[in-house]
Amino acid sequence: MKRVLSLILCLAMCLSFAACGGSKDEKTAQKPDALVIMTDQLDGLFNPFFSTSAADGTIVSMTQIGMLSSTFENGEVKVAYGDNEAVVVKDYDIVTNADDSVTYNFVLKNGILFSDGHPLTMEDVLFNLYVYLDPVYTGSNTLYSTKIKGLTEYRTQTISSETGSGDDLITSQATSRAEARLFELINLYTSLRKNSSTSEVSYDEMVDAINAWSVSSGYKSAISNNPSDVTSANLKADYDYALKLFKEELNSDYANAKESYVDEPYSNYPEFKDEIFCFMYSEGFVSVKYAKDENGKDDKTKFESLTKNYSNVNNKEEAINYVYNSKIQSSLDEILTMWATATTLLNEYTAKAKEVILKENSKDGELLISNIEGIVSLGHTDKAGSKITVNGTEYTVASGHNSDGTVTNADEYDVLQITIEGVDPKAIWNFAIPVAPQHYYGEGSKVGVDIANNKFGVEYASFDFMADIVQSVRNIKLPMGAGSYKATDSSNNDNPDQNAFYTNNVVYFKANTNFNTVGAGIENAKIDKVRYQIVSSNNAIDALEKETVHYISPSLTSNNYDRLSSLKDKGMVTLTTDQLGYGYIGVNAKKINNIYLRKAIMCAMNTSLALDYYRAGTADRVFWPMSKVSWAYPKDGNGDFIDDNGKDYPQIGTWSNDTAKALITKYMQQAGVSAGDSKLKVTFTIAGSNLQDHPTYKVFRDAEALLESLGWDIEVVCDIQALTKINTGSLAVWAAAWSSALDPDLYQVYHKNSSATSTKAWGYDFIKASGTSEELAILDELSQLIEDARSTNDTAVRSELYEEAMGLILDLAVELPVYQRDVLYAYNSNVIASDSIPSDINPYSSPLDRIWEISFAS
Repeated sequence: MKRVLSLILCLAMCLSFAACGGSKDEKTAQKPDALVIMTDQLDGLFNPFFSTSAADGTIVSMTQIGMLSSTFENGEVKVAYGDNEAVVVKDYDIVTNADDSVTYNFVLKNGILFSDGHPLTMEDVLFNLYVYLDPVYTGSNTLYSTKIKGLTEYRTQTISSETGSGDDLITSQATSRAEARLFELINLYTSLRKNSSTSEVSYDEMVDAINAWSVSSGYKSAISNNPSDVTSANLKADYDYALKLFKEELNSDYANAKESYVDEPYSNYPEFKDEIFCFMYSEGFVSVKYAKDENGKDDKTKFESLTKNYSNVNNKEEAINYVYNSKIQSSLDEILTMWATATTLLNEYTAKAKEVILKENSKDGELLISNIEGIVSLGHTDKAGSKITVNGTEYTVASGHNSDGTVTNADEYDVLQITIEGVDPKAIWNFAIPVAPQHYYGEGSKVGVDIANNKFGVEYASFDFMADIVQSVRNIKLPMGAGSYKATDSSNNDNPDQNAFYTNNVVYFKANTNFNTVGAGIENAKIDKVRYQIVSSNNAIDALEKETVHYISPSLTSNNYDRLSSLKDKGMVTLTTDQLGYGYIGVNAKKINNIYLRKAIMCAMNTSLALDYYRAGTADRVFWPMSKVSWAYPKDGNGDFIDDNGKDYPQIGTWSNDTAKALITKYMQQAGVSAGDSKLKVTFTIAGSNLQDHPTYKVFRDAEALLESLGWDIEVVCDIQALTKINTGSLAVWAAAWSSALDPDLYQVYHKNSSATSTKAWGYDFIKASGTSEELAILDELSQLIEDARSTNDTAVRSELYEEAMGLILDLAVELPVYQRDVLYAYNSNVIASDSIPSDINPYSSPLDRIWEISFAS
């Protein structure tokens, strides 16, 4: 049976659905009022253009439909389109032209309505494309990496070479200007602190110094094309904004600290029952004296004393303000270089600097190149009213349009043509973007929509447009689209307040009654109300047993599987399949800026220990940074997986501590460090709220002991905000997991020019700016291999190129693959109708992919 992949999987990074539901009285067997779906911790960034976490992306996907989707048939992933699919495209084909360019023809459906009743038209499709392809777009979508004809010229406003070097140059220049802007504040602060008798600088002292400061020409060039408009007032605004971001970061840290110290060894000490103490401990305001082990070394599982280095802190607000005031006075330079605040500022400053540079390239404020040559709406050209054959069917191109963008004649269709340079096997999936409403996400734009005159509702290269309009507070908090559900509140209102959609750890949805306009074979959702609720994975099975949860996806541990098996007589059903993804350990080159120390850390990881976490036979080690589900994972001539990745990391074969120690010692020598060096003080972070309830905990635990025996200072911690911190490049070493994309293309995650958050996690910005010749050579070669693999449809050739590229990723020592696992789903068949849940799930789908078809049991 064909299964459709959920919209979130059509994007680059995703997680499987997990669900939990409202309570049910077992005796009366009442149908629940709503299906409540369990979710991981949410960032609250519910914007289809800018959401980064998988959990946020899943929330957004409930309200959206994409241009295309996917199906899994006969062991192969195929493009899904047409009237029976919840997508925008009615029909499509791909045509190779005489000049070897390739044109994608997309026939758009007529009559689709967004949940607010506005029609979905070509205007919306082009708005979305031009947002994603705008040069100051900073989200994770990498559509810009597709070689669409004329794209480089449009993004740079210059006639440049086919290599896109102009785009690279502008990005490099913008980054330099952004760094100059950031260091204007850093240098002023450090000069004041240097002359301070207390080695601190108060807020008032900084403001006084800023007001008396003459900003540099470099600072001005990052902000405006009119240098005379830039004054110390701009620097004061930068200072205040940085402090605002830092306060927000501390609030996140506080929420994390409450959940981070609940297990041993912390649970053995009463101090860690106090959330204020946990927060102050995490921020470095508690001095620790460890007990000694039998060898006289610190035993970091036992505290001899814990001394508070703070006073008069009695509640959350006081705790956050204490840390805030202390840090901004004594270490503002660290905040602006090492905290997540710094990454956010640099990203925004770079986008603004791009805007300035591109305006310098304009002529009298007018765009030199007003559209992307390879993106054409035929109904807005001289082809309007003509015939076109797509996929063997003849269509009439729209001959006219109404004022709302709909086609005038119902038997005519808008046709989108996208022409790319050469072959790109990933392109079709890049075009599977969600289509969000222009009238909603572009409301307030200074540019109207007039397709024939190259106006698409997007203010070109405008940082303010992206920040204040596309990412307005409403557009972040309240998603809207043509998906099967729409945002509501606890009272099921059609027009909820933006703060009522996600409140008290619950996200509220109601069925979109316009969803059936998406296609003739599409019906409105059978369940009217859906809730997403943040629930700890540790409590998932308990909640299922108590019937407060209807559907879950816990880890496939032996205990979990056995517990669920024991609940079968209560109507609990389990489903398993391979996961399209894998667990990994990441190392940030900015935090560990010596390639040999990164390799030393990797040599300490006995990845076989991760398998102990899962039920026997449901997890396996991976030795390449790719899911074993992918057709491109290295295999030998017999089709068996290749374990030997050609590196001297000690994970291959039987683990030996002696071998690992020898390799670590070798890399320490190559790095020029010895035991006790400050560079050997490293924090290992596990994503989540439970330190020991993670497959990589044992790996980190043993690596900590191994490295400390060689003079390292390692601390293993858990962090519920870890995924957010990974995205901002704030962690040094961490354990997490990828959910892989449909195509094995490596561009988004590993290419040097990708703007995805993964490249921040790896520390690519640092490598490109300050890396060694070895690191730069690896990154250049890796990026070229990724581009080469995009230039052919030959899967055998692509597999060879990816194997070589993955070897370079391991050489760069920013990622160590750990495990591949099965995924487990469980649901209560007394609540959810079993015949509405597919039984033939696969790695490319989840049981809730077509959530609108799920129904309650009778």
